[in-house]
Amino acid sequence: MTTWTQKYLKEAITDEIELARLLGFGKVARPAQLNQYTTLTRANGARTGQGMLGSSGSAPTSMIPQWRRNWSAAGPLIGKLALKVSHDTDEGTVSVGASDRRRSVTELYADHPSVDAAIWTAIVRAAIQLITEQREAH
Repeated sequence: MTTWTQKYLKEAITDEIELARLLGFGKVARPAQLNQYTTLTRANGARTGQGMLGSSGSAPTSMIPQWRRNWSAAGPLIGKLALKVSHDTDEGTVSVGASDRRRSVTELYADHPSVDAAIWTAIVRAAIQLITEQREAH
């Protein structure tokens, strides 16, 4: 297990900002100081559209969910995007992907501060991949 280093946090925040963009949150302000609990908000003047997941996917507030940092944000993505989560405890990995596809995002537990953090990462990266592919298909 690794720790919540600044490098790891920057990567997590970058994924959260990308997912927010794809879900219609608008421009997100990138904070200078990062920790596991850093709050992301819409940048001044960013539009507050409905977002791709509807009202629960894009709240009317300026707050951006901490998808790569807690279950209350990452968990709903599983149901809303019909993601399948699979663990391989022998390999120490988690794989997440759309249930109707073969290609999944796989993360090693050891590359993250906790098993939960590995799962959150796989969920967010699978969501980014799925939404991006859906947009490109239309």
